[in-house]
Amino acid sequence: MERGKIAQWVLIGIAAILFWQFGGNLFGKGNEEVQPNTFYDANRLPDAQRQPEQICTINGARFEAELSSRGGSLRHLRLTDQGKYSKNGKPIDLVTTSQEWRQPLRTDLRLPGVEKQQTPFDNLDWKLAAQDGKSCTFVYEDATSKLTKVVRETGKPFELEMTLEVKNLSAEPLKHRLTVEQTSWRTTEETKGSLGRISEHMTDVVAATPEKVDRLHADAFEPKDFKDAEFTNEYWRRSPGAAKWVAVSSVYFTKAAIPLEGPAPLAETQIEEDWNREKFDAASREKDKDTHGHVYRARLAYPDVELAPQATQTYKVLSFTGPKEREVLAAVGPGITEVIDLGTFSPIAKVLVGYLKILHKAVGSWGFAIALLTITVRMLLFPLSISQIKSSAAMRRLKPEMDDINARYKEDPAQRGLALQELWRKHGVTNPVLGCIPVLLQMPVWFALYQALQTAVELYHVPFLSARIIPDLSDKGEYFVIPAILGASSFFQQKLMPPQGDPMQQKMMQYMLPGIFVVMMLYLPAGLGVYMLTNTWLGIAQQVAVERYLSRKTQGSAGIEVREKKSSGDETKSAPALGKGKARVRG
Repeated sequence: MERGKIAQWVLIGIAAILFWQFGGNLFGKGNEEVQPNTFYDANRLPDAQRQPEQICTINGARFEAELSSRGGSLRHLRLTDQGKYSKNGKPIDLVTTSQEWRQPLRTDLRLPGVEKQQTPFDNLDWKLAAQDGKSCTFVYEDATSKLTKVVRETGKPFELEMTLEVKNLSAEPLKHRLTVEQTSWRTTEETKGSLGRISEHMTDVVAATPEKVDRLHADAFEPKDFKDAEFTNEYWRRSPGAAKWVAVSSVYFTKAAIPLEGPAPLAETQIEEDWNREKFDAASREKDKDTHGHVYRARLAYPDVELAPQATQTYKVLSFTGPKEREVLAAVGPGITEVIDLGTFSPIAKVLVGYLKILHKAVGSWGFAIALLTITVRMLLFPLSISQIKSSAAMRRLKPEMDDINARYKEDPAQRGLALQELWRKHGVTNPVLGCIPVLLQMPVWFALYQALQTAVELYHVPFLSARIIPDLSDKGEYFVIPAILGASSFFQQKLMPPQGDPMQQKMMQYMLPGIFVVMMLYLPAGLGVYMLTNTWLGIAQQVAVERYLSRKTQGSAGIEVREKKSSGDETKSAPALGKGKARVRG
């Protein structure tokens, strides 16, 4: 197979991948089914009977949290790192839901379908009994129950610890079922990616048990999916085994809940589609695209508990709401770093990220650390590339002979192929198809590095070189400088390659491939641009160095003569037409 044909298949493959990842956005879902009703708060205290809302503020390590007496839940959690975790001069608030019944850390104790329960309503009004800037104590008490909920900062970044004590004041046994959830709300427009890039607001729900880690997106909660065996009669998707932790995660931030004390809970997840609408068809999505979205929910669902009169049950849950900084997550608890989605090749990506952090400590710049990481990876993979570079150099040297063969057998592709193969064999040139194998072997490393750099919160809001040109390594650069330089570099690299195939195929490789790189890089994070640009320059340097080395070893012409095999005896007679398998190369 000629290199031109390979180029065609490469371009077709790239187009197929891009369409697979982003083409679905070009067409509406066309689904007029609706999700089942997931709203179970049937017994609610009427608004007219509600008490005034009380707010308690906790100042923790690198965050400020506001909790409400309505549900004892989070209303706001702002990150207090100046610059890095702020937008438009304001701290990032990781609480994105506004409805009381979808607030993070809201305490639910009622069971659906049970007559005698520990609490009379789902929307409880708690009394703020105490606060000191580091903790909040909420108390709810009626004739049958006394609930005490203490939320405090742990001294570690982005952590809150919630302790709930449930006491039965009734003269008869009563049941309750605690659920504690983390939530997030995002519109469909927010979660859409641009060409080649994942939106930083792309969100998933994660449930971790000893058996597995389930990572689910909205497409796992289509109306038909709620009929699957994994879903409960409350329409939550239950992961097998006891919960280790649950989380709602975007690309750079996560909200996790980890059980610390009490009965072993289950891990359940749910993604509600635009819960305040009655119809979820494609036309409604397009009409209300600015407001249409999903509520992402992940919860710890504790088993039912029946309390005897005056009996008490205590629960303790750790909440982490913050950026996915690897060192910080590792200190939260075992396995929490799995909230970082490193894709299929996560073992490779973890090694690369660990090495990147070491380089950053050495040079003090994430941009230069990425460049050094690229150099290291390129050098380690050089043994896989050397044969391809050598073949490329040899094919450049053999270009006159190859042109002669192409012209001689212009009308006979089979004979042309045989002659080219014989020429390559004679001079130890790897077949272009076999030359692709080293590239394929490197693909897992490239994919892992791509995913690692695109999800690294360490690059979030970090400038490189010039804050005006690259103000944020996690976002596209200004003025499209990196795509332009990458396109020019890729064009130059293609000029170094020996031309193959017909002129149309040559133009495809020389112009279209660099053009594709430019388009792909327009909206990719600048950190990936630094990697791709460094990688391209290294590829050019390696190719030039190898070709110069080979040219010093082999001076002059290749000494190849391609001719038709003469009939035996009289060489003065004109040669007969070359039959099948008769192509020969003589040095």
